[in-house]
Amino acid sequence: MVDAEKLAGTFKLLSVEARIRIVKALKRRAMCVTELTSQLGITHSATSQHLRVLRDARLVKFQKRGFHVYYHLDVQNIARIHKTISGLFE
Repeated sequence: MVDAEKLAGTFKLLSVEARIRIVKALKRRAMCVTELTSQLGITHSATSQHLRVLRDARLVKFQKRGFHVYYHLDVQNIARIHKTISGLFE
């Protein structure tokens, strides 16, 4: 059984273009906020806010390396979400 409320929440947070662009960028490699800001053309604070939402939803994780924080996709949780979405259409 698909948890409709959780799935709707995931779709809602991914309904923002900048978040989709962040996920697509992180699909290629881990990046820090400065790299994402430059690539996406949005402000540092907006990038950080979107990353916080994605982190809270467990779509991204972060790792500190020296003075920088690098973000990458939470592959295990994304696989679970993918399985849930697939179940919706079965």
